[in-house]
Amino acid sequence: MLTLIRRWLARYDAWCERMGFVPENRRCCAPVRYDEDDARHPAQRAARARACQSVNKDTSGAADR
Repeated sequence: MLTLIRRWLARYDAWCERMGFVPENRRCCAPVRYDEDDARHPAQRAARARACQSVNKDTSGAADR
């Protein structure tokens, strides 16, 4: 039964790809839900932005000395 489901899922994925239903062609207004560990998740992006800001502050302060 599991192999049948996997086979159907593979066929569905191939059909979606042939029709152009891939993330790269996604409409900008369509909502998307990302996994928590995905780098595109809003919480992950916010954490990266805070880390970049703190690194930029540290390096800009060192250049002033």
